[in-house]
Formats: sequence, structure tokens, C-alpha cells
Amino acid sequence: MNTDTNLLMTLLSLVVVQLPVLIAVTAGLVLAVGAPRTAARTGALVGLSLLGASCLLGLALSALPLWLVGRGDFASISSLTQVLGMARFALNLADAFGLVLVVWALTRALRQPGG
Repeated sequence: MNTDTNLLMTLLSLVVVQLPVLIAVTAGLVLAVGAPRTAARTGALVGLSLLGASCLLGLALSALPLWLVGRGDFASISSLTQVLGMARFALNLADAFGLVLVVWALTRALRQPGG
């Protein structure tokens, strides 16, 4: 296999690994959109959107070094290491905040009459 095929297969495997999370976030968004308009619904939508965006941005961050290797730009990879680390930290913060919002929305919805 040539380098382009290897790169494509690696990118495809990255997407497949994240697919369950993307499916769960999409299903959550569909369920939340159909819920009555409340603060809990808004919190759930924002939290799920953060989780989905973080997952997609994480895929892009994982693909960037692979793309640079495919281009043969090894110098850029070493200089990006610290930036990618900080970006991953920011994505983990977004994940944590999104999860807190989803849990907050769930607990708030359960406290409401008829919830």
C-alpha cells in the first residue's frame, strides 16, 4: 500500500473509533430537540453540542499530524506538539463542561413536576 492509502486507512480508523460517541451525541440532540422548551432542554442542547464539537475537533487534531507526516513535513510536527497538547486540554475542558451541562439538565428535568 502506498502512503496515501495508509493515511486514508488511518483517518478512517480514527473516525470509526469516534463513531459511537458521535451517534450517541446525535441521538441525544434529536431527543433534546423534541423536548419542551425549558432551561433543562437548553442546557442539554448546549452540553451535547459541546460534546459533539469537541469530538469532531479532536478528530481533526488527530488527523493533523498524520497529514503532516503524509506530506513529509516532520519539522512542523515537532513544533506543533505543545500546541496540540494545549488544544487537547481545551477539548477535554469542553468535554467536561458539556457533560456537566447534560447531567445538570437531566437532574433539573427530573426535579420538575411530571419529569
